[in-house]
Amino acid sequence: MTDPEKSSSGGIPRGLARDGSVLLSYGFRPFYLAAGVWAVATMAIWVLARKGLLDLPDTYGHSAWHAHELIFGFMPAVLIGYLMTTVPNWTGRFPLSGAPLARLALVWLAGRISMFLVDGNIVLVAVVIDGVFLPLFAFFCLKEAWVARRIGDGKPILAVSLLACLNLGFHAAAITGGDVSAWARAGLSVYVVLIASTASKLVPSFTNNWLAQRGRPRLAPARPVIDRIVVGTTLFAAILWTLAPFSALTAIAAIVAAGLHVRRASAWLRPAVLRSSMIVAIQISYAFIPLGLLGIGATALGMSGPVLALHLLAIGAVSGMMLAIMNRSIRLHTGRNESSSWPMRLSVPCLLFSAGFRSAAEFLPGPYEALILTSGLLWIAGFVFFLWDNAGPLCRVMRKPGRQPSPPTRISIR
Repeated sequence: MTDPEKSSSGGIPRGLARDGSVLLSYGFRPFYLAAGVWAVATMAIWVLARKGLLDLPDTYGHSAWHAHELIFGFMPAVLIGYLMTTVPNWTGRFPLSGAPLARLALVWLAGRISMFLVDGNIVLVAVVIDGVFLPLFAFFCLKEAWVARRIGDGKPILAVSLLACLNLGFHAAAITGGDVSAWARAGLSVYVVLIASTASKLVPSFTNNWLAQRGRPRLAPARPVIDRIVVGTTLFAAILWTLAPFSALTAIAAIVAAGLHVRRASAWLRPAVLRSSMIVAIQISYAFIPLGLLGIGATALGMSGPVLALHLLAIGAVSGMMLAIMNRSIRLHTGRNESSSWPMRLSVPCLLFSAGFRSAAEFLPGPYEALILTSGLLWIAGFVFFLWDNAGPLCRVMRKPGRQPSPPTRISIR
């Protein structure tokens, strides 16, 4: 690491490390890789457990363990990987790298291992181990904001802190035999609101970059008032869904929010972007937010089961958007161009079809188990394609300054 890349505070190694492990040179690398590996592993474990081929801790049971490891295991790894690039962007400080980054990643890994042991007399120890990661990263964000005097830009800190609290609530409900579904809905809602909040800048930015490179007209300027209304109604619907999923008011709020999302997303559509698998993947994943909100409305009106919206949002909207963003971010930060490889073209569609098959299972009781299995295998395939395309670059390819074009300005979630 050269002197300009070192932090001036505390001697903590920061910056794009050039003399150590490529995997630890930037925060998104270990967490995106870990997210992909764990997405495959956790789904494979759950499928095997459903078939009676593997035992999971009795304290949680198959469904609760599955929900926890996706919402509070896989998804935080992607979120933290993303924030490890955006936090330096809005604080102006160099990113974490090297040994401190390795220790942070190991804390996340310890949490995943502890969830296999969350049973019997050591359940509290396992919960403490798993519960450390998100507060630790929230403290890191708070420290960065404090040192950079950007404490007002607190949305990332609030989101991570809220997820940390919800994770502990999920654990408490599971250990005491309570209902974990409200905690799962609340945790998932944090990601949905974050996507709704950032999409107004992120999706047009990515789309305009692609259009500009091909000499196409840019999208019309965003309308901040509409964006604020979309986020506000989505937050209101999410709170109602968490606290009163079968209320008529929940149905009304969710349906109104869905319509507003469709109105906003329609402004981003251009026939030309159909040539870009990246942009199409991002926009279709976003479309699963209004679909999920309609699923919330259908549940509240008694037209579907309670897990329909959960899977539309968790698989199609949140995981689909996360996978699309990871694909694009990795290519930019490793100096690869945006041309799509065949594994990348298949990764997000596999997830979107996974959401479709899982949703169909709620309406087709006959082939229910077959649809569940197909959905799980499509999920696994999507992340296998992701790892096929990106594991090597994450571990070995260091972007060379001055040799490749710089990536566009990152979108902050503040």
